[in-house]
Amino acid sequence: MGDNTINLKRSKLISALLILLFIPYYANAQNLLENPGFETGTTSGWSNFAGCSIGVSTTPHTGTYSALVSNRSETWQGIRQSIETLINDGQTCTISGWVRLDNAASDSVGLTVHQTDDNGTSYHPVSWVTAQDDTWTYISGDFTLDVTGTLTSLFFYFEGPAAGVNFYVDDAELINPYIDPNHAIGQVDVNTRLQEIEGFGAAGAWYGGWLTQHPKKIELYDILFNQLGLDIFRIRNTYDIDQDNFDVSVEIAAQGEASLGRDLKIMISSWSPPAYLKSNDSTVAGTLKKDTSGDYMYTEFAQWWAQSLSAYSAAGLDADYINMQNEPDYLADWDSCKFTPTETVDWAGYNLAFEALYNELSPGPNDPRLLAPEAVGFGSSAAFIDALIDTDHVYGYAHHLYGDGSGDNPDGYIPGMTSFAAGYGDKPLLQTEYSHANETYTDAMNLALLIHNSLAVEGVTAYLYWDLFWGEPGGLVALEGYWLPDAGYTINPVYYAFKHYSAFIHSDWQRVDASTDSEDLRISAYISPDNMHLSVVLINTSADIDIETDLAFSGFTISNGNVYRTTQTTHCELIQTYDGASPLSLPAQSITTLVLFNTPMDCQQVQDLGYRLTGDLDGNCRVELPDLLVMVAQWLSTDPMAMPPDYSPDINTDDKINLLDFAALASDWLKCNDPEPSGCTSN
Repeated sequence: MGDNTINLKRSKLISALLILLFIPYYANAQNLLENPGFETGTTSGWSNFAGCSIGVSTTPHTGTYSALVSNRSETWQGIRQSIETLINDGQTCTISGWVRLDNAASDSVGLTVHQTDDNGTSYHPVSWVTAQDDTWTYISGDFTLDVTGTLTSLFFYFEGPAAGVNFYVDDAELINPYIDPNHAIGQVDVNTRLQEIEGFGAAGAWYGGWLTQHPKKIELYDILFNQLGLDIFRIRNTYDIDQDNFDVSVEIAAQGEASLGRDLKIMISSWSPPAYLKSNDSTVAGTLKKDTSGDYMYTEFAQWWAQSLSAYSAAGLDADYINMQNEPDYLADWDSCKFTPTETVDWAGYNLAFEALYNELSPGPNDPRLLAPEAVGFGSSAAFIDALIDTDHVYGYAHHLYGDGSGDNPDGYIPGMTSFAAGYGDKPLLQTEYSHANETYTDAMNLALLIHNSLAVEGVTAYLYWDLFWGEPGGLVALEGYWLPDAGYTINPVYYAFKHYSAFIHSDWQRVDASTDSEDLRISAYISPDNMHLSVVLINTSADIDIETDLAFSGFTISNGNVYRTTQTTHCELIQTYDGASPLSLPAQSITTLVLFNTPMDCQQVQDLGYRLTGDLDGNCRVELPDLLVMVAQWLSTDPMAMPPDYSPDINTDDKINLLDFAALASDWLKCNDPEPSGCTSN
């Protein structure tokens, strides 16, 4: 046996050992590209190179979508994505994808990297293949980054067929084995403010009597309202239809508010008006009745709504939001009333009914906010919105999530969410009803992801679960029949997923920018109105990878914090404190909420956050003799001057300084809210 043969075998053995050595590395490696399979239904993350056109196609390699590159007048025109932040100087990455021709039987397609640094612009071929129009072809190659001076641009692109040839791209991938899939970096920028949150809520439209008569109702109210931190309670309008349900809804709302110890917003939706206003003389199915002149009874319907609101108010329940008709596009075999966007011979027009309601109520700034159309999903909602006579009469657009995807695949909603937000995001968007399955931990993870997508992709201002309570096994909490001996209840897994948002984010909070470099993590963050509390929700979607996460915060200083966690075995439990000093471990398939506090550390922070004492005229976080001297210097002045740092001694703001201002200062005398000196109590 010759030396060359021995060396060849030794080389193959070494190669095999190296492959085995790196298999675990690549098996856990993550695809670092944004929107690699175009499953958002858009070309988000991608752009055209050299002037061609790119768009999504329903000719996929896998999934639902791919990209189509067209209008090509040059061979090098194609589709690209920046990788400048995905690879460091000296590192080698693997770039790949699947390609297919559209209007030519066979031609070449290439992968190329475009690099710009102090050496100018250079092009690095990665791989070339021969593509066909009847099958998908895999293209893959390695690229090693070698930078001269400062790197200013780095992207890869698919190119190559002859001018005029269209081609598809799908399932692109960039793997950098030097990036540890077990480690992630998250960024939270409090300075970038997004939508204001109206709150989290759920409905109690049915089974209310099971709750009000349940032997454990006191602890149930605590679980359903206080522990969830509920902001919005949605009820069914049963005025002049079902007095028992009317009374039960009022009772539950009152008990829920008492449990919370604060105001509870009320959303009222109509499933059906009374039978005497229905075309079929029944609350089930049908549409509005026509009068003797053959006109739909829009005015009478609006009057019934006005009477309803007066009756609920007289019973102690004032509405904050009104949905004129629950799912007007759905003719159900339970209480329902079908409308079409505009009037037809057979169906009442939603637009005319809504306008009649608006005119009947003539709502002012403190009256209930009118929502529309609360249809089954995005598509039908769009048709109803487009038909509205005057969208200025609508506060916000409410919708459900049925028919737009599956609760088993929360990311399947993303294309619809993106499109709906783009078309109707000029007003607040509210997701007012959805539930799917609730009994397994997988159901809980799916709900957390769906809430995340609703908030971070669509940008909803409110998220409402359908059934707050229900007969077994449904609802966030499933109730056993109250008539049973020792009747109990079951807290379903989805309860804890919902709680990760509802218990720590509330009305008037605001979503802020949050991002992570890990495709396995979802992150969103929310700041309180006083800028003192920040809640961050992280979902590790990986099936088997625990991720150590370093979080960086802009515009928020953490003084202390708590970590709440849900896994297969923990249920939104406080597991540790958090100060941001060390990485946060996120187990695979887990939901984590950070509750962070920004306590002022010095007098300047007290002033910046607006927590000064009213009598602290010189801005040193203490009320003492110098403040009195500031006031005395302008005593009885009718033109009071603000003193540095711009605190006027005209405390009661009546444009003069008198005993009323002195009394206000005296009430703060010798108080202090400077965190630095010992013995000073913060305000």
